[in-house]
Amino acid sequence: MNSTLSRTFQPYLLQHCSLVQWQRKLLATTAAALIMALSANISIPLQPVPLSLQSLAVLLIGAGLGRRLAVLAMLEYLILGACGLPFFAGGHGGINVLTSASAGYLYGFVVSAYIAGIAAERGYDRHFLSGLCAFALAHQIIFVFGVVYLALYLHTDIYQALQLGYLPFAGFDLLKFFIATMTMQGLWYRPGSKQD
Repeated sequence: MNSTLSRTFQPYLLQHCSLVQWQRKLLATTAAALIMALSANISIPLQPVPLSLQSLAVLLIGAGLGRRLAVLAMLEYLILGACGLPFFAGGHGGINVLTSASAGYLYGFVVSAYIAGIAAERGYDRHFLSGLCAFALAHQIIFVFGVVYLALYLHTDIYQALQLGYLPFAGFDLLKFFIATMTMQGLWYRPGSKQD
């Protein structure tokens, strides 16, 4: 059986760069954590959850590094931010951000990166429709974590949490997973790009 479902593919960066040594893996995850920090600080300070480019970065990091390294990059990002570096939205840092109203989204990044990484390892990001569906699923996982946590944090119901933590972002976030899909298509199918 030679279908996309049964084959294993290399994520984009692993196919184009040698990341066998631990030092290179650490460099890749640290660079990804810095990209997350940069994307967090390109934000619109809405309440209770800011609008940023982080979820787009999560999808691209997952697709670029694969599930294992992408998850490590997200954990590194959370740890560095919790240590006080200004890695979170609005230039915030510290352990208190991991218990704030928007903390659920941060935890969702880890799972989302894992799903985007699995999608890349199965070659879904190499095809427009499968990439779009995979990135949409990975992106929505962030909101599942974020909205459920927000409801618990505010002691409110899911409907109210959806109004505060999902609906204001829905249109912009549809654009994000479309951009992620188009970015991966552009990378995979540019002239001279390696294909399996």
